[in-house]
Amino acid sequence: MTARFEIKIGGLHSIGALVPEFRPTHLLGILDPSTPEPAIYDHDPDSRTTLLLRFQDIDASEPDGPSAEHVREIIAFADQVRGAHARSPARLLVHCHAGISRSTASAYIALARDFGLERAGDAFRALLRTTVNPWPNRRLVSLADDALGAKGRLLAPLDAYRETNIERLESMMAYHRLLMEAARGDEPDSTE
Repeated sequence: MTARFEIKIGGLHSIGALVPEFRPTHLLGILDPSTPEPAIYDHDPDSRTTLLLRFQDIDASEPDGPSAEHVREIIAFADQVRGAHARSPARLLVHCHAGISRSTASAYIALARDFGLERAGDAFRALLRTTVNPWPNRRLVSLADDALGAKGRLLAPLDAYRETNIERLESMMAYHRLLMEAARGDEPDSTE
């Protein structure tokens, strides 16, 4: 078995340190449509291949949420990382706003491409070793499952993880409400 490419996951709060420390050969960024490109993208940009996608962290089919085209781009980028790694060691950094949902789903998709669909469970376990607080966006994984003809193999480990960690759902929803309020400029409701 060949060595796998290295992968790290981050959020806007951590990529300022991760980019110079990890020195990614490939950077996959996922931002909300209105979020400006992070300044760290200007740090030695010729040292890596970058894909920046913009969509909301929505776990359902919505106009601003993840689309089949976004997933095709993620899969193609993962394949590009794998191809580069066959020639020399590749390091993939995936980030989104918080480093919890869109980035962990995208990292899982990349790992599943590397491990192969028949080893989706191993890819998901590798994801769990890579990050401490994942709640992968199920819509992204579902779209990837469809695009790759996985017949539920990518969703099975994610759904089992979510069922086992259901208590995290309310905290994730509360966190997302805060992000949405901040994006709209709303003040949190003090009666809650």
